[in-house]
Amino acid sequence: MTDRANCSTSTTNWRQPKPLATDVLEKPARLLPKMKLEELVTVMLLTVAAIDQYLPIGLVLAGVLLVYITVVHGDFIYRSYLTLNRDLTGLALIIDVKIDLWLRLHKNKGIHELFLDIVRKYPNKPAMIDIEKETTETFEEFNAHCNRYANYFQGLGYRSGDVVALYMENSVEFVAAWMGLAKIGVVTAWINSNLKREQLVHCITASKTKAIITSVTLQNMLIDAVDQKLFKVDGIDVYSIGEAKKNSGFKNLQKKLDAQAISEPKTLDTVDFKSVLCFIYTSGTTGMPKAAVMKHFRYYSIAVGAAKSFGIRSSDRMYVSMPIYHTAAGILGVGQALLGGSSCVIRKKFSASNFWRDCVKYDCTVSQYIGEICRYLLAQPVVKEESVHRMRLLVGNGLRAEIWQPFVDRFRVRIGELYGSTEGTSSLVNIDGHVGACGFLPISPLTKKMHPVRLIKVDDVTGEAIRTADGLCIACNPGESGAMVSTIRKNNPLLQFEGYLNKKETNKKIIRDVFAKGDSCFLTGDLLHWDRLGYVYFKDRTGDTFRWKGENVSTTEVEAILHPITGLSDATVYGVEVPKREGRVGMASVVRAVSKEEDESEFVQRVGARLSSSLTSYAIPQFIRICQDVEKTGTFKLVKTNLQRIGIMDIPSDSIYIFNSENRIFVPFDNELRCKVSLGSYPF
Repeated sequence: MTDRANCSTSTTNWRQPKPLATDVLEKPARLLPKMKLEELVTVMLLTVAAIDQYLPIGLVLAGVLLVYITVVHGDFIYRSYLTLNRDLTGLALIIDVKIDLWLRLHKNKGIHELFLDIVRKYPNKPAMIDIEKETTETFEEFNAHCNRYANYFQGLGYRSGDVVALYMENSVEFVAAWMGLAKIGVVTAWINSNLKREQLVHCITASKTKAIITSVTLQNMLIDAVDQKLFKVDGIDVYSIGEAKKNSGFKNLQKKLDAQAISEPKTLDTVDFKSVLCFIYTSGTTGMPKAAVMKHFRYYSIAVGAAKSFGIRSSDRMYVSMPIYHTAAGILGVGQALLGGSSCVIRKKFSASNFWRDCVKYDCTVSQYIGEICRYLLAQPVVKEESVHRMRLLVGNGLRAEIWQPFVDRFRVRIGELYGSTEGTSSLVNIDGHVGACGFLPISPLTKKMHPVRLIKVDDVTGEAIRTADGLCIACNPGESGAMVSTIRKNNPLLQFEGYLNKKETNKKIIRDVFAKGDSCFLTGDLLHWDRLGYVYFKDRTGDTFRWKGENVSTTEVEAILHPITGLSDATVYGVEVPKREGRVGMASVVRAVSKEEDESEFVQRVGARLSSSLTSYAIPQFIRICQDVEKTGTFKLVKTNLQRIGIMDIPSDSIYIFNSENRIFVPFDNELRCKVSLGSYPF
């Protein structure tokens, strides 16, 4: 049978996960009535007394009790035995991280001071290697690089609490800029280098920045936003790392930096472990990207926590090709050099064909990943470098269970999977390499209360927490799925929720009266599955966000681009699953107003032009469905669940178009293209 013949199978049936046998947990309770703890203790004491007074009867009671415990609690005891080593190791890790963090809080040194300790320890060791520029800086040289930024902006009068936006590609320059500015207390806003127009302007203005530092290439995006009259740069100093465009009003920062002193800047303000370090933008469940507040101690806990969890050492070389404006690469990756003394090799942009060549050439031993790049690497033809590399560990998130073992077997690396969010109060780590799991939660009623993370039951349609009659949330048991929440405690640095610059957005992520009246938790917005052994697996995203190509895409953000288009009467955006692809691909269902001036194809191309000019590549919906109407609630909120269920299925009354990324136009989703999507060969 040919591949084309295989395409006859409906695309809706490409993956049918088998339901988990969670009912095994209830079977013992059906066999015998389950005693409360105090009742069980009473029976045990009576049995001991009977043995002491009259041995035969006591032995009979002991046998009955043993049978009871085996039937009712045997499964739990066995599962606890299987996971004992993992749970104790995890508990020791939490204690280690917590003690280390409390010691750092007591000393109260900022990240910049901790970095200086590393500089003194390894002055001549390679710190930063920039593949694009083919440069290598030792820790001493990199520190001098940072000091040029600090001294220049301090000389301009910048003080602690001022904000400078960094709109740059991956480079050593990006790291030197934020570390240098951190030395004088200036907060940096890490802007996604893929953003343009409305999204770019929103992120810059939300940070209330006094200056923007950009690259020679990205300055064109800023000029475009100004030309489109989306914002004015009046009162904002814009610097380019290199020659600035004529008549742009931008300044060549490189020339100014070259003239600066390399000595440590003056200490004019107090910058400590509790100070704000930077803003990292995250796409939440609603609206435009939100600026998450990252303090020094939070940066430290993420970087050092990952190092302790997976054994990252100062002797390692960290290969960073993921965007360093994100937490994963910018903290988990780069942070190993700044706080642990590892060497950091930075590539401007991920390249599957160059990954193993780079790792061999630069002798890299650790790298950071997202699940999508692992699939790209597996799809590459075999090269000699993949058999001679020294890479021992890849740390990241989103590696699918289907390709986990093939990836490990082919490339001979250990996977350090984790789960967390930039603004969250807690993370999960897979410390024993269990395939497919993003971490674990202890199954014991005693140890799980010591863990700050729990799963709660939510409504499958609305994503809202299901509550009991007394208003509290319902905790999930092993074998169930739910939304992850992490405890918020103001007096515990590990569990503080700093939130966003926008306090309204901060409050949206806090859920109250969770397990007790008056408590509060951070709601991640993700659905996870907790299996019988306590391993946790990512299942889906709740709310109005989906994940595509390793990025969170806000559907309301995309809808905001669509709604102003003339001739479009309604639109809703959502993520749908497609065969053999990570995450969900974007789909826009639009209702076209009746028009005699343009046909459907012309309308679709106009919509497509608007999307591709205003959105990053990963946020552009890959499908457009032209439909008669979109379902709404009584309060006129768009209902997406039915459309998500339909996915890319054909409906007689609708037309579907797919995005051709090479020509950047939408084309009819015909049978040939449907076949390519079904086989996973369509180039999204």
